Amino acid sequence: MTSSALIALLVCSPPADAPLVGRLSSPERLVLQAASSTPASLIEARKLGEALRYEEAVVEYQRYLAVPERPLKERAAALMELAFIHLVLGDQPNAEARALEAFELDPKFTPGPAAPGKQVDFVDKQRKAFLSRARLELEPKDSDPPFVVRVKVLDPDRQIARVLLRHALTATGPFYSTEMTCSAEGESCSAAIPPPKGADRFTAWYFVEGLDPKQVSVARVAAPDSALQLTVVDQRAWYSSPVVWGVAGAALVGIATVIYFLAPQPPK
Repeated sequence: MTSSALIALLVCSPPADAPLVGRLSSPERLVLQAASSTPASLIEARKLGEALRYEEAVVEYQRYLAVPERPLKERAAALMELAFIHLVLGDQPNAEARALEAFELDPKFTPGPAAPGKQVDFVDKQRKAFLSRARLELEPKDSDPPFVVRVKVLDPDRQIARVLLRHALTATGPFYSTEMTCSAEGESCSAAIPPPKGADRFTAWYFVEGLDPKQVSVARVAAPDSALQLTVVDQRAWYSSPVVWGVAGAALVGIATVIYFLAPQPPK
């Protein structure tokens, strides 16, 4: 059955697995919208979902999600509502992708008590998929030099075979690769961003990628188009700095002068 035929069939009565937003009464929706200052694009997306105009609702949800400056829980709820709409339209891959994005923003997301059983089952299944997939998380340590990147590896199914640090000296690349050194347990990996030759300070852009045995990316921190930025002000050891030596030399001269004047004079 095509999506148009499915929607025509659903217009007669709301389906049991219709997105939950369509099951709230008007007063309830108004209270929620007023409390969270919901943007117009999300309000319109939910109205279209209630009217079973699902293809149009998808467009409005995408319009809302294109603006990242919104509360994480609100974005997570919108992503899950969009996932439910994809599910009703029979688009399982997009439904699963949007649900996983929702869990990235709000790992504790749970459907409301009035949610249909099909939605609850879908959320539970996607939560299990989210928790079992390979993930990388930045894990900085105060003891590390400023140009060292360290990540925590969360890989229940042991999918990751290599972890690469991709780095560049400009935001647009080109990005070079350095293989990260991982602990024996494989739970922590680190690598240093190579500094430009002869530079005492530099700025670098980077992201981290976990590859499976077939060299397919299965986990990532940031991305080429949203790389993280790192600035190293002075990478030299303190004893190699001429400023430090200058200050130390001045201090030694001062101490020697004080000792000279305080020391007892030899008898004449």
